[in-house]
Amino acid sequence: MTSTASSRLTFIVFTAGCIALALLFAYAPQGGLPSKYVKGPAAPALQPTRIAIDNEAHAIRFYIDGKEVALLDASGFKQ
Repeated sequence: MTSTASSRLTFIVFTAGCIALALLFAYAPQGGLPSKYVKGPAAPALQPTRIAIDNEAHAIRFYIDGKEVALLDASGFKQ
């Protein structure tokens, strides 16, 4: 292939690509992304599950989502 033919082929392919992109943007559907891709308001943050040691009461407290669910002291577990 000569250099003239190569340049002409490159130009034709580039021009066809530009026209295809222009048509794609001109006739693309309006609207936005589907709702499954759009993020809504953030969910409220949950308190983490944790274990707290209460040295004054000599007890261990168990929390799930910020609520105390159990207490362990010298007499055993309490709910």
